Amino acid sequence: MTPISIEQIPGTVTTATDAAVNMMPLGEYIFKRLEQVHNVRSVFGVPGDFQLSLLEHIYKTKLNWVGGCNELNSGYAADGYSRYTRSLGVLITTYGVGELSAINAVSGAFAEYSKILHIVGMPSTKVMTDEQLKKQHIHHLVPDLDSLKDSNHLVYADMVDKVCCAKKIIMNQDQILDDLDDLILQIFKTSRPGYLFLPVDLSDELVNAERLHSQSLEHIHKSFLEIKDSEEDRHITELANKVLEQVYNAKNPVILADVLADRYANGQELLQEFINKTNLHHYVTFMGKSLVSEYHPKFVGDYQGSLLSNPGIHENFVSSDLVLYVGPYINEMNTGKYTAEFKENTIILHADYLKIGQTIYRDAHFIKLLAKMNSIMDQTRVPINPLLQFPITKKFANIPSTAKINQSTLLSKLEAFIQPNDVLVCETGSVMFGLPDIKFPTGMRYIAQGFYLSIGMALPASVGVGCAMRDLGSSQRLILLEGDGSAQMTIQEISAFEHLKIKPIIFLLNNNGYTVERIIKGEHQSYNDVKPWNWLNCFKFFNVQEDSVRTAKIVEVTELTKALNSIETRSVTEGTLEFYEIILDQLDVPWRFHAMNSNRLLPKMD
Repeated sequence: MTPISIEQIPGTVTTATDAAVNMMPLGEYIFKRLEQVHNVRSVFGVPGDFQLSLLEHIYKTKLNWVGGCNELNSGYAADGYSRYTRSLGVLITTYGVGELSAINAVSGAFAEYSKILHIVGMPSTKVMTDEQLKKQHIHHLVPDLDSLKDSNHLVYADMVDKVCCAKKIIMNQDQILDDLDDLILQIFKTSRPGYLFLPVDLSDELVNAERLHSQSLEHIHKSFLEIKDSEEDRHITELANKVLEQVYNAKNPVILADVLADRYANGQELLQEFINKTNLHHYVTFMGKSLVSEYHPKFVGDYQGSLLSNPGIHENFVSSDLVLYVGPYINEMNTGKYTAEFKENTIILHADYLKIGQTIYRDAHFIKLLAKMNSIMDQTRVPINPLLQFPITKKFANIPSTAKINQSTLLSKLEAFIQPNDVLVCETGSVMFGLPDIKFPTGMRYIAQGFYLSIGMALPASVGVGCAMRDLGSSQRLILLEGDGSAQMTIQEISAFEHLKIKPIIFLLNNNGYTVERIIKGEHQSYNDVKPWNWLNCFKFFNVQEDSVRTAKIVEVTELTKALNSIETRSVTEGTLEFYEIILDQLDVPWRFHAMNSNRLLPKMD
């Protein structure tokens, strides 16, 4: 008998007598549970024999299945989906060969506080529990080094402890009810990936689905941020007042906005509200780019320490007598190779702690503090910022180039091209280090892997971003800045755009190999070369219809100007896919990347 879904019975009231009516296959329950999570509309992955029975159930829901060309690409796409939605990216792979292919993408998500639920199809519960079956070496398994030892069927689950916030290994169908909810909560609480290991024989087992109605997950993405009782409210209020008193008593306080404010529910909105209410001078980090309005009258610029900031930025920053560092991620890339100066006058508002001077307060999530500070702030006591003490100069360096287009010209053209509310996905590569020189328009979203820096991430991530934009009905443009070397890693996923009816604007920067590596070492060594491809012909191979893509190879500045002027304002699902191959010198990088590498002299500035 086919089990009846509770959605088939209007007005169902759960009682002990009708428990059978609420029974549902576990696979269907998982997907319907995920449907309840904020902004989750698509699921990414690659089919495999250990999770096919699970995938069958997705078609009983409204979720979209987005199959990838490989598991790594699907992991990157789930990451991109999470970053755009500020919610959960769902990834489904099979045992061993699939999950290991995706682990690099999951590791990048972990390193950059991106929320992924990775569901892995596993061998059956019998294989893992029966004393005789446990001895069998099943396919996709790596046996023990000692051939006389039994197989460890959880060998891959043991590998992920350092790249996830939590993992759940499901051994019976009823266990999923609590474990799935707890895992999703932990993912949102930490903004890190989590793993669900699901044996192949459980997907069709029946579970009581009553909690789909009685305990919705609609608000789980921010439930842990709610102040739960009066005692916690007093604690948060006390700390919020401590921070505000520091602001009130300062003469020249400033705000430094960082990427974690983009990773938690309402973070970006609360931070912008705090900026608007205080009207203090403020900066963004390398990874915090586009987090706040760069056209706000008190926005100063991108702060990357004394090494990588534009002239005047660092000087103005360190002249302040109080720094509110909101949503910080302190790492090499985000601090200008640790040349950023955070003295005793720095207050750090982190997801894990509040630090005032040398005093650390736990249980003081910065989202809760921002919300409280916004509500209790006395704006009349906030100091009026003085004028900036040092002039600021933007560096578009005139770097020598054998190509007719150099990156300085490209960056200045891009600054004029990018419009309010555009979404820009940028690959790990040389151009990334020039973007801090661009003033982003209001409402624009910038998505890039600024710390983990796995090349090849951006193209499949833009598939995830495009799916998210489509799912949420966005009218924005999607722009991808890609490199020729990076694109060769994950180029298969360009075929997804046609299949999914997503129409990005792609600029492929062809500098004939691994330019970032050439600058570091081996300018002319063969290990930094890549095989030359005929990029404009790749769409035929990937079965992209001729009338749905527009391509051009751009060598001259006039050609670049003409191409940019021809691109219309449209949504991500309208018009044609546009692909422009831009020829650059193989040693042309923005000034900031030269500054990071002491083995090369800084270029002269005009």
